[in-house]
Amino acid sequence: MHFSRCLHRNTVMSQSATQILHGNAVFTNKLYQILARKPGNVFLSPFSLHAVLAMLYQSAQGETVEILKNVLELPDAKATAEAYKWLLDNLKTIENLILHIANKIYVKRNEEFLEEFEACVREYFYSELEALDFGDKAAAVAKLNEWVAHKTSNKIKEIVREDLINEETALFLLNVVYFKANWEEKFHENDTKVEPFYCNDGETVDVQMMKGRKKGLYKYDGELQAEVLDLPYKGKRIRMVIILPTEKNGIQNLEAKLATRSLIEVIDDNMYEIKAYLSLPKFKFEMSMDLNDILHEMGLEIIFDDEKANFLKMLKTGDNLCVGDVFQKAYIDVNEEGSEAAAVTAVRVRKAKKAFCEEVVNFVVDHPAIFLIVEGTGENSNVLFCGRLYCPKY
Repeated sequence: MHFSRCLHRNTVMSQSATQILHGNAVFTNKLYQILARKPGNVFLSPFSLHAVLAMLYQSAQGETVEILKNVLELPDAKATAEAYKWLLDNLKTIENLILHIANKIYVKRNEEFLEEFEACVREYFYSELEALDFGDKAAAVAKLNEWVAHKTSNKIKEIVREDLINEETALFLLNVVYFKANWEEKFHENDTKVEPFYCNDGETVDVQMMKGRKKGLYKYDGELQAEVLDLPYKGKRIRMVIILPTEKNGIQNLEAKLATRSLIEVIDDNMYEIKAYLSLPKFKFEMSMDLNDILHEMGLEIIFDDEKANFLKMLKTGDNLCVGDVFQKAYIDVNEEGSEAAAVTAVRVRKAKKAFCEEVVNFVVDHPAIFLIVEGTGENSNVLFCGRLYCPKY
């Protein structure tokens, strides 16, 4: 028994779009498993990283195509582009909240894109393209970061550093996801109390615990030994999903079990409507991540390889390119009104050195848990953000 999530889709989802969303869900789980090895809070936008790599995929040839296709679980390049256009158009139809997704490519002045690549990223990914003088490092960095700050409502003000620009730098691919929404049912500030939160290392910290009776979807997952609560934002197209281990020190066991489960099954299957008396800590933090090593581990070594990377379908010069750096900054603020989240993924591409129900549940998030911000439902679920709440701060 599900309450409506108001999935107003303006066209029937294509098989390719479904494949993209499935691939993003698998990609999300793999990314999270690697990032979760280190203690502490985790937060990222898998959609942002997936989208920017999908743009890069449009310029790939040979073995590089096959590896990107397999790791990201993509259809062919044309179908991927068409699917992303559908997904981006669909996200624009969401009402009652703010959701901005933007792509931009800054290319070294005097470099020209191949017409086919430029037309593809403009038409299907709605990407802006702009030439930039990388010789003036300070001005170039200021320009890049100014765009990022503007697109994230000043929540992320700096993503590119001067040391990332050198003679080999050919271009930067940027993706921004910015989200701001109120809860379907807000928490009352007067109900927020200072209460203990039990961190996984045995430490207890005082947090601002929001409280209230909320309608949502719920289940207990016996295999994971965890409760799952789906909490809608206004309009019900986007929701926060909280996966809370039963044991206060159960986060590591939960993460290990999630590695072998379908994320979509966990957050969507067998959920039923409840009223929960929810205790949820306010939290706010920012993370910066260098993703090179993680993408190597996931099987994308080839895109960084001077000899094996093949992105010859991007620039007119015929110079082969490879990826120099992939990094992301992400920000989240969860409070009584709702949530605000932003993420920026940047890919520095350089010239290669060698050319080539009414049940009431007491749901108390007073120990580490996993959370996701998801658009859509079932096989059409689109994981926009995910994270681990390890030790909340506000």
